[in-house]
Amino acid sequence: MNARTNFRLMVLFALILPVSPFLLFASTGDQAKAALSKALLGKDVMALLDMPAYKDGLDLYVNPKSEKRLDERGLDLKELSKYLKDKGVGVERDEWVTITDIKVDSDRVEVQLGGGGEGRGASKNAEKKGAGFKRAGGSRINFRYGRDVSDEDIQLDAFLPLLGRMLDTGKIRDKIQVAGLPPEFQEAIRAKDVIPGMTYQMVLWSAGDPDQKKLDDSTDDNLRETWYYLRDGHRWVVKFLNGKVAKVQVF
Repeated sequence: MNARTNFRLMVLFALILPVSPFLLFASTGDQAKAALSKALLGKDVMALLDMPAYKDGLDLYVNPKSEKRLDERGLDLKELSKYLKDKGVGVERDEWVTITDIKVDSDRVEVQLGGGGEGRGASKNAEKKGAGFKRAGGSRINFRYGRDVSDEDIQLDAFLPLLGRMLDTGKIRDKIQVAGLPPEFQEAIRAKDVIPGMTYQMVLWSAGDPDQKKLDDSTDDNLRETWYYLRDGHRWVVKFLNGKVAKVQVF
């Protein structure tokens, strides 16, 4: 291949590239979808309202227009009530359920909970059992954008607030925050241990709520507090100084 041919190929490539950006960015969408799935699949969330046992799912409009049928979350409560009556309840309010699938289509994101809901035949059984009858099989939510879904839309920090309209995502947020901690604290939390330097929140992640809290007397401006735990037959005494663990005793 001579120099003239090389030059012609370079010119041709330069002409094609501006009108074909997908040559460089074809995998970006797949990467964003994979990242969202990795962050959410298998995670536990708590339902903030009853959800229907139906595979078509419940629609949530991300940017609700000024329509009376939609509430501030983007839900059609009349439609929800009808589905709960006709199909039964797949996920109850205040029930913890696992995210079992994530699907991103052109204009919506589908989140399946506890299996994703049953098929159309579920309505017959629900009618026999009565309105609101609890059914196995979970439910699902369709987050409808009314436009093409972008990679920015499915970044975790953008999508979690949408999930929060329907679900308590506290456990997911806790895991994200733990993942950003120094390694020694991450390791302690995974081991359910308490070590000096931990904050109140870190101790809660690791050991849960204490059996007793005590605000200690102080002769200076320092804040001293003691938390008491009974764990596996042992009494744990965790002493805080100005919001961080200063000493841990196990008896």
